[in-house]
Amino acid sequence: MEDIKIRPASEADAKLIARVVAMAMGEESATILCGAEYMKVLEQIVLTEGTQYSYRNALIAEVNGEPAGAVLGYDGALLEPLRSATVSVIKKSFPGYSLPDDETQAGEFYIDSFGVLPQFRGHGVGKRLLMAMTGKGLALGCSRVGLIVDVENPGASSLYCACGFEDVGEKLFFGHKMRHMQCTHLFAEDRILYTGLNYPQVQEFCGDKILAPYICMGFSMLSLIVPDGFLTVNEGDTICRDGLGNYWVE
Repeated sequence: MEDIKIRPASEADAKLIARVVAMAMGEESATILCGAEYMKVLEQIVLTEGTQYSYRNALIAEVNGEPAGAVLGYDGALLEPLRSATVSVIKKSFPGYSLPDDETQAGEFYIDSFGVLPQFRGHGVGKRLLMAMTGKGLALGCSRVGLIVDVENPGASSLYCACGFEDVGEKLFFGHKMRHMQCTHLFAEDRILYTGLNYPQVQEFCGDKILAPYICMGFSMLSLIVPDGFLTVNEGDTICRDGLGNYWVE
């Protein structure tokens, strides 16, 4: 069984992140943006703080301790300064660069690039990465997490739909028509309804994240432990859990 872990990126992940960005763009778009030596340019961008592809904006997936993929995301309101810093790096090596249309905007946390190395695909790594960055964006206070995907890439679109993303329009990226998709909530991989009588099952589902029931106004209630405190679970509430072990109540 694969042990999948998600962690913040470091400078040591620069080559992996650059490869993922290139995979996400495609060779044609990467060449238009950064020139024939685009891998070297992208790696330099990754190592430069304040750029779109800075390692500071990335999360890394590890499978059994081996780096397997990456995802990059940032507040869409920061696109202009992030892009300006990115262009400054590109111009040093490739003055003939061509910028794409705006990919995002204020009010959206944007998942810029996302990819899993071929040998690790098909084991849920991509879904874990996507959910982790979605959770990060929502935790930072953005009400929507967005991304774009080529209309001719139905496989990726299916993954995004399965994680709660929905179509909100279309955008152009280097002349390619892209689906613009957004998510406004964490995706629940598992959930359980609290009936007031099934505490043993809820305890098995939540582990040490749940406290013993108590009675208030004649109703059974629970306290769910979350990072910033406690959530009250009433009879009839549903406790949700994502693939990263985050819990919430609906």
